[in-house]
Amino acid sequence: MEVNVPRGYTRTVETIGAEMTVDTQGKTGRRPGTVSSKQAILDAARDQFTRNGYKGATLRAIAAQAGIDPALIRHFYGDKDGLFLAAMEMPSEAVHRILAVFSAPDHEWGELLTHSYLSLWEDPATAAPLRATVVSAFSNDQAMDRFLTFVTSTVLEGARPHLPAADPSLRLSVALRHLISVAMARHLMKAPPIAARPLDQIVALVAPAIQRYLTDPLPQQLTNTPRAT
Repeated sequence: MEVNVPRGYTRTVETIGAEMTVDTQGKTGRRPGTVSSKQAILDAARDQFTRNGYKGATLRAIAAQAGIDPALIRHFYGDKDGLFLAAMEMPSEAVHRILAVFSAPDHEWGELLTHSYLSLWEDPATAAPLRATVVSAFSNDQAMDRFLTFVTSTVLEGARPHLPAADPSLRLSVALRHLISVAMARHLMKAPPIAARPLDQIVALVAPAIQRYLTDPLPQQLTNTPRAT
């Protein structure tokens, strides 16, 4: 059948199911299947957000890299915000690995959380959304808001009941920001002393600080200072 494409062009396409089409002449067009098309979009989005940040990444560039019609992005995700949220979403297994840390005895939290989080950056399947999220979040206020909302609605809400009653949000937020900084130095900036060391050595160095954030008594300055509302 004939379908309209930008200004004066037509393409002959073969329909695949109710929604998807594939170009029988081998030109750029929709991919033959909802799952593969969505995965191609997410892969391209993560790459574009990582290389260009949230502001610099465009739906047109993402669509071109994915080899799909830009309208398909809007069909699946609505707009750039929706695509960003989908692109930075971690696999449920990864989130469960983080939350499982707090089922262990509390004196093990520092080492387990450090190892669990930094291991996500070592695995290509989970590193891609992490890279895209962190680079975008630190280059755009809107993306940072999305990132903080994601952290709050997943890790923080799941871990809060297990943490000490004294300011659990502050404890976990500081711990996660410390771990994010280490991951950035190791995987994004490739800082030689950190990037060159085996993961277990980095965990051994960082874990005591994470343990302190999570379980030690808060400094007196914090307990005596009213929290901002």
